[in-house]
Amino acid sequence: MPAPSSSPVDPAIGYLIELAADAAREPPGLLGVLAGLPDPRHRRGVRHRLAVILGLALCAVVAGARSFTAIAEWALDADEQTLSMLGLTGAVPSESTFRRTLQRLDAGAFDDLASAWAQQATMPGPGQRRVIAVDGKTLRGSASGAEPGDHLLAALDHAHGAVLAQVEVGAKTNEIPMFPILLDRIEITGAVITADAMHAQRSHATYLAGRGAHGQAQPARPVRLARRPALVPGTGRRSLPRTRPRAG
Repeated sequence: MPAPSSSPVDPAIGYLIELAADAAREPPGLLGVLAGLPDPRHRRGVRHRLAVILGLALCAVVAGARSFTAIAEWALDADEQTLSMLGLTGAVPSESTFRRTLQRLDAGAFDDLASAWAQQATMPGPGQRRVIAVDGKTLRGSASGAEPGDHLLAALDHAHGAVLAQVEVGAKTNEIPMFPILLDRIEITGAVITADAMHAQRSHATYLAGRGAHGQAQPARPVRLARRPALVPGTGRRSLPRTRPRAG
C-alpha cells in the first residue's frame, strides 16, 4: 500500500525517484545505471524494461515491501506521476514478473553496479576526506534450521550512511581474509578506514599503507580502566584491595 503523504518514508522514496528519473544525465541516474545490467529474460515476450522493474522494486522495498507480492501491490497502487518518472509505460508488472526477473538476476553484477554508483554519488568534495567503516553483520532471517545465517562484511561511508561495497563471508572462513577483498572494490586513497579490534592485523596495516589509506582499529568493547586505590584518611597512603586467604 502507498504511504500517506505525511509518512516519514515519503522523502526517501521521492529522493530515490529523483535519482532514478534522469537516466540521460552525467553521471547517469539510478535507472541509467540499472540499464547496464544484463537482462536474464528471453527477448521474446518481454513487456517491461529491466531498469523499470528494478526501479519499481527498489522504491517498493524502501517503502517497506518485504515480499514479491508486496512489491507488486506497491507498484499497482503507485500514482501515475511516480510510474512515469520510473519509466513505466503501459500495464504495471505483475507479481510473477517481479519474482521471475529478480530471481534470475545476476546478483554479483547488480552488486558491482550498485557499489560503483554509491561511490560516485558519495564522492567527497575538494579538501574533504572519506571515512569508511568496515563491519560485519549476519543478515536477519537468513538462517535456516541448522544452517547459519548469511554473514556479510560491508564498507559504510560515515558521512552519508551508504554501503559502498559488501562481500559474503563464507562459513569456512572469517572476516579477516575478506578485509582486503572488500576494499579492493573501493577507491580508498587518502581515506580513513575504521574497523573493530579483529582487524588490528599487521597485514591489514601493510595493505592500507600500500593503497595510500589510513587505518584505525576500535576495541569491540569499552576498555575498563583499573580503579586507583583510595586514600586512607589521616595517613596519606592509599589502601590496597583486600584478598581472601587461600584455602588449605
